[in-house]
Amino acid sequence: MGNLPEETEWLVGRRSELAQAARLCERSRLVTVSGVGGVGKTRLARRVAAGLQPQFADGAWWVELSPLSDGSGLVYALAEALALADQTTRPLLEVVAEYLAGREVLLVWDTCEHLVEDCRQAAATLLTVAPRLRILATSRRPLGLHLEEVLGLDPLPVPALEAHGGGRSGRGARGVSQGGDDGDGGGGS
Repeated sequence: MGNLPEETEWLVGRRSELAQAARLCERSRLVTVSGVGGVGKTRLARRVAAGLQPQFADGAWWVELSPLSDGSGLVYALAEALALADQTTRPLLEVVAEYLAGREVLLVWDTCEHLVEDCRQAAATLLTVAPRLRILATSRRPLGLHLEEVLGLDPLPVPALEAHGGGRSGRGARGVSQGGDDGDGGGGS
């Protein structure tokens, strides 16, 4: 159950970080994978969430935040990802919180850096009312909640030029594709 994106790309050179992220998600209710743009946060989060999904009776749900221009759309993105519809006049965050309160769910919030304050507030509210909720976030900077565990993701090392053809120029000489977000705005950073 859930809406995780299909994993179609390789994850190269991140075995240790993948295991560490999974361990953090098992012991902490809020984990943020943090690092510079293009380092692979989104891809790592997809892989971690796919591996953890069977542990969540009510599913793992992907919430793409990159299209949002400000925090006013955050709660709507959450409700849409969870396929919630509410016809009342209640605040939507209250509806989402009520829905999650009795469920065992993993929410993956991708690309939080431009909404850090809004994500922090929403996470604090949801984690308070939903004791079996876990949130895995990707962001260029941590959300800043006291219960947050942060996994810093560094760029992959680039092999020495001598090991890959001496002084060749071009993409082949530079070596490693970091297997991360392309920075093309298509989901993640």
